[in-house]
Amino acid sequence: MDHVPAAPLPSDADSSLLEGLFQLALNGQTQGSEFDLIDHEVYTRLLSAYGVDGRLAA
Repeated sequence: MDHVPAAPLPSDADSSLLEGLFQLALNGQTQGSEFDLIDHEVYTRLLSAYGVDGRLAA
């Protein structure tokens, strides 16, 4: 029987995204597609979580 790890909890996934983004930034790898994808996902989740409607504050 193969051991299949349990799917990570959402908070684990969020932590992994932030860790990945941090590591790429720390290594100066901010111009690649991997950074762009993670960056977009992190900001999308933040905007969703905090209910920002896209309008800038005056």
